[in-house]
Amino acid sequence: MKAYYFTAVIISLLSLQASCQGKILENIRAIYFICPPCNLPCDTIQFQKPGICPLCSMKLYAAYSAYKNKNGAHHDHIDKKVAVLLFPGVEIIDFSGPWEVFGAAGMTVFSVAQSDAEVRTSMGLKLKPDYTFNNVPEPDIILVPGGNVNTSDTTTVQWIKNMSKKTEHTMSVCTGAFYLAAGGLLDGLKSTTHFFSVEALHQMAPRSTVTDSVRYVDNGRIITAAGLSSGIDAAFHLVSVYIGKAETKKLANALEYRWDEEDQFIRGKLADKYVQGFLNTLTPFDYTMLDYNGNESKWLVRLDLKTELSQFELQKLFSYEFEMANGWKQSQRKDRWNFKDNGKNWNALLSIYKSGNDAYSVYFKVNQ
Repeated sequence: MKAYYFTAVIISLLSLQASCQGKILENIRAIYFICPPCNLPCDTIQFQKPGICPLCSMKLYAAYSAYKNKNGAHHDHIDKKVAVLLFPGVEIIDFSGPWEVFGAAGMTVFSVAQSDAEVRTSMGLKLKPDYTFNNVPEPDIILVPGGNVNTSDTTTVQWIKNMSKKTEHTMSVCTGAFYLAAGGLLDGLKSTTHFFSVEALHQMAPRSTVTDSVRYVDNGRIITAAGLSSGIDAAFHLVSVYIGKAETKKLANALEYRWDEEDQFIRGKLADKYVQGFLNTLTPFDYTMLDYNGNESKWLVRLDLKTELSQFELQKLFSYEFEMANGWKQSQRKDRWNFKDNGKNWNALLSIYKSGNDAYSVYFKVNQ
């Protein structure tokens, strides 16, 4: 019985002590509300009531007055400098996508060009470079986008080559890989580029193993991404090298982007690569696309075509494309062709039907 009373007294004393400490802390530290770190001036504003931040529209959270936003203190921000190369005709998504990812990861991102003259991008956007080759701060990472790449520009090629010797990573996107190839940076490495430029990169970098079956290739210091939006995935991958996949997944979700290294869209694996020659042949004509669907083992194209050419002339035109440009072999049936790629046998079927005056319905399918 004495032990029971003794225990009860101890518990009462501890409860009283905790209550007193709580009141002391309550008197010392006022609780207010702040918005999650958003790199805007509202990061430092203290609100008296919960709700929505009037500046960034994010939901406020409770915090003690002695504690402030620790933006970058949770191993989710990277203290690195990224130099983004700009040049006339540069592809916007090649650099803007990765720029957003790197910036959201806390990196200091800036642009650099051969001169301080305004640069006009492939889509007409005009940009003023932050630095030139002569005054750019030494970066930790170089981003080389694609677009109107001019490998005869030895000044740019040499700058990339020289700077890459000092950086932790050099990353190309799309045809930016050609700048790396011109500087010999892909020799002995695996690489990739925009799907339509894979064959050209083979010729430009014969000592590199060029592939079209990946979204990006990480050789350690040298990273090459496939076309356009692939640069975003490569940027997330590079971020994960520094902060890990868990934090990178969190960052990707915050940017409302599905980043999944295990389930990637890989353009070069789709069977529609075998219909590109057919579509290019249609370029001079008026046509309406009705169906464009498939997967890695088959692809279907269905369209309405307008032309004064006869059905025979159209068939002859496509036959020249399939046999002479693509190297396909026509079967006994005039509307079918056979070809082999990566050890797999493929079939192609082309049907052309007269649907009106100078009008045709065209059906084209490739499959294994």
